[in-house]
Order: sequence, then structure tokens, then C-alpha cells
Amino acid sequence: MKSDQEDMDPLRLKEWFAKPYSVAVTTILLFFLVLYRTWLYIANWLESVLVNGLTPGDVTFIKALTFILVLLIANIVYMVLNRQVGLLRTVKSQEKKLYLCELKFQNFIDNVPEVAVQGFDPDCTVIYWNIASEKMYGYPKNEAMGKKLTELIVPCENKNDFLKIIGSMQKDRTYVSASENTFLTKKEEKIPVFSSYSAVQVPEDQFEIFSMEIDLTERKRMEHTLLEAKELAEASNTAKSKFLAGMSHEIRTPLNAIIGFSDLLIENFAGPLNEKQMKYAKNISVSGKHLLGLINDILDLSKAEAGKMELQYEKVSVPLIVKEIAEVMRPAASGRGITISTDIEHDVGIVEADSGKLKQILYNLIGNANKFSIEGGNITIRVRVAEEFMQFEVEDEGIGIKEEDLPKLFKPFSQVLGSTERYTEKKPEGTGLGLSLVKKLVELHGGDVWVKSEYGKYSIFGFRLPLQSPTEL
Repeated sequence: MKSDQEDMDPLRLKEWFAKPYSVAVTTILLFFLVLYRTWLYIANWLESVLVNGLTPGDVTFIKALTFILVLLIANIVYMVLNRQVGLLRTVKSQEKKLYLCELKFQNFIDNVPEVAVQGFDPDCTVIYWNIASEKMYGYPKNEAMGKKLTELIVPCENKNDFLKIIGSMQKDRTYVSASENTFLTKKEEKIPVFSSYSAVQVPEDQFEIFSMEIDLTERKRMEHTLLEAKELAEASNTAKSKFLAGMSHEIRTPLNAIIGFSDLLIENFAGPLNEKQMKYAKNISVSGKHLLGLINDILDLSKAEAGKMELQYEKVSVPLIVKEIAEVMRPAASGRGITISTDIEHDVGIVEADSGKLKQILYNLIGNANKFSIEGGNITIRVRVAEEFMQFEVEDEGIGIKEEDLPKLFKPFSQVLGSTERYTEKKPEGTGLGLSLVKKLVELHGGDVWVKSEYGKYSIFGFRLPLQSPTEL
């Protein structure tokens, strides 16, 4: 058991008085104690008056007691009234704040542009209709209020679905995910909208539903316009590719004859030629072969763009094909003092690809590097396995490319000369088809291309091909 000493411990008393209700309890106890003592005094005095009668002192006491009671009652009335006035002021202040908040919110919802907001009860009776709703659907607020929403803007074929949504919201008291819908205007015109719904709880276990819609008419029109433009561009591109392919065939046929006969003249099949005739025949042959290469590039690019180029997949030895192409390209490079070296990692082996197209890619990139390299430079061909891809890079010590010119690469008939200050010979010539064709051929294999360059120093053109053909993946 606890001793009296423990109950009177000052620390315990201090803790008790620190509690929120302790002051109120103490005040009430003191009030009743004073009231009890006062009542005992008055009771004793009344008993004395009844026995001995009133004395002058008793009269004075009664007056003083009456005055005290009046003051006490007045003070109590004042305190009660003051408290009521304070509560009333607080209520009025909170009501004003709430009213201002509601007014701000309503002004915002009323005037929010391009967003139609409607409020309605579970029976779909409209209880709110903002300005954007008036503009979107054509119904003035006074005409829409009190009407059924299903009779105003919901098409007949959509009413059942709309009512199911409302029923689901009434059951679950939740919101519905935003989605595209079709509603009617006052003029019976259907408009596409992006709408969402939310249920708001109100007293007496009731709820109201608010919907918000954004008109998608302009967006749909733009999408349709863009689609038409895309289809037109694709049709034009296909027509262009067909035209180029047809023209290439028409030009290539007589060109082969020109090249063939000029080669016969060079080989003296028609008899010996003098020096000037031999020079002319060689010029015809070289120019014809250059033009034939250009036509072949155009034909290949047209086929790729038209989706008519087919790949013949086979297992290709990458080290073998890279070394073979390097050997073929070395004589042309050595004439300008350029060396071609290979850097093939030990794990590089087989890749499934179209060997002819792979050679064409490498010929274009190495030829491009040779064309734009300075005299006495070096071209390095690097190959390594990168996860599920075979990665190739062709680096040259050439003129480099400006950063702003990089986006122009890989586009048909686009050529970026870069810095020509390091050239000691004439500027390189070309059609700008090589890199575009490289990109198309790599993408047909399911790979990608990239370029890294420092202006005036070097360029690295890279690409990667899947190790396995798409049919094997």
C-alpha cells in the first residue's frame, strides 16, 4: 500500500497540476468549498434571526449580501454572454472564411477555360453547370439546371453504359478513370470529349457526382490531318522509289553497253588505239563505272525505302570478310599514303547476315574514310562482340565533322565536307548516298548506326548487327 507521505509527494502534485483538466477541477472544488462555507454562515445567521429577531447589523448584512448576490449574478450573466458573443464571433469568422473559400472555388470552377464541369445527383438531375459547359454543349445554365443529364448531352446509344457508370459510383462511392467519350450538343452534333467522374459525399448518406470534360474536336481534326499528311508522304515516297528504280533500270541497260564497248576498245579488240584515243576510252570507262555505281546505289536505296529489298541470311566469318575487304581497299589508300589496319578481338567469329550487304556496308564506310582522310593518315577497322551484337567501327584520321553537321549525315544526297584546311589535294567528291544506304542496310538487319567525331581531328563511324538473324531469335 502507498503511504500518506507518497500521496503528498510534491513531484506527484506538480505532475497532477500540469495536466490540462487539473485547473478546472481545482477551481470547481474551491468554488463549492466557498459556497458550502457561505451557506453554513447564512444558515446559522437565519437561525439566529428566527430566534432573536433582526438587529441593525442584520439589516446591514442583508443589504451587503444582496449587493454581493446581484454582483455575482451580473458577473455570471456577463461571463455567459461574453462567452456566447465570443463563440458567435468565432462562428461568424469561420463562416466568412468558409464562404470565401467556397466563393473562390466556385469562381475557379465557373470560369476555368476549356474544361466543362457538371454536377448532378444519383438520378442524373443537373445541379451545377459551369460556363465552359454552356460553350461546349450550347445549353445556358438556367436551361440545363434541373434537367436530366441523360436527356441533355448523352447520346441514346450510350445511355445504358452511362447509367451503369453512375450505378457503379453510387455503389462504390468512388471515381471513374478518365476516358474518351462522345456527347451531344444542343444542335444534336456529336463531339469527342475526354471525361472523368468523381463522387462527392454530402449529409444524410447522400452523394453528388461531378464530371469534367475536355473537347477533343480540334485534337481529333489535327490527328486526322497529320494522318492524311503521313499517308500522302508515304505514298509520295513510294512513288519516288518506284520511279527511281524504274529509271535506274532504264539507264543502267545502255550504260552497261557503253562500259563494255569502252573496255573492248581499251583492250584493243577493235585494233590498236593511239595515245589520245586510249585516254578518251579510259575516261569513258571510268566515268561509266562511276555512274553505274551511283545508279546501283540509287537502286538499292529505292528498294530499301520501298521495302522490297530482301536479305539472304547466311553464317559469315567476320574476321575473314573484314581482312578481305581491307586487302581490296589498301591499294587505293596506299596511293595517298594512307594505311588500313584491323583490330579484331579474339572472340569475334560468326554472324548471321547477308554477306553481300555486309561487304557493301564496309566498302562504303572504308571508302568514305579513305576519301575524307588526309595524306599519310591511318584507317582502323575495329570489331568486337557486344552482348548479342557484333559491333564494327571504322576510324579515320581525317577532317572531322562539326557538331551542327552531324544530324545531316545518313540522309540521301547529303554530304558534309567538314574542315578542308588539312587537305593538300582537291576536295573529295561524292553523291551523299553512301551513308544513307549504310543506314538502311544496317536497319534491315535489325541493327543501328552511329558516328563520333572531333572537328579537324578524326571521325568514327560504327554499326552493330545482331549475332543471329531475326528468324533464329
